[in-house]
Amino acid sequence: MNKEHAESTFINFLHQSYGVFELNNFSEVGIEASLKFYSKGSFLITQGKEANKLFFLISGLTRYVSTSSEGKEFTQSFGQAPRIAGSTKSMIQDTPALFSIEVLEDVVCLEFNWQDFFTKMKPVKGFLETYLHMMEVLFIGKEERENAFVQLTAEQRYLNFIHQNPELSEKIPLQYIASYIGITPVALSRIRKQLSTG
Repeated sequence: MNKEHAESTFINFLHQSYGVFELNNFSEVGIEASLKFYSKGSFLITQGKEANKLFFLISGLTRYVSTSSEGKEFTQSFGQAPRIAGSTKSMIQDTPALFSIEVLEDVVCLEFNWQDFFTKMKPVKGFLETYLHMMEVLFIGKEERENAFVQLTAEQRYLNFIHQNPELSEKIPLQYIASYIGITPVALSRIRKQLSTG
């Protein structure tokens, strides 16, 4: 896939997912994107380091992961292409990232400098409405995840994950799924065994 095709794919994704704005390609407003490849095991961004890039995943799978001062990992979410990726806080406030984005399956993506992208897209008719809808979807997802930890049992959170991400359940190591739903791998194995016999 060449860069022109990749940019067209990104614009179509934004239109279909969040709203329509009047732009056919990013060169119309002077935005430069890079087409990049990241291999499994590498990182799009690294916790504690500058992360002012906006990514659009064309293919591949990622994991958002935070590491405590004791070295314990916490899986925040997973991102499967097509998807936008990055650290909102780091991009907007120009601060070090609070988490890393690990590549679980080789990623092909478009990479933008966030400030340049937003500054040049802001005047485009319909873009701010699209951006607002994107933020709404992000915040609603965050609220639902936080609510699940309060209202649902570990088994219910696991079943929800499988229901919402059927194609990911076979791709992602169980220890990452356990971390995502807030339990140990041993507890998840116990849940899976109960469900299989149940």
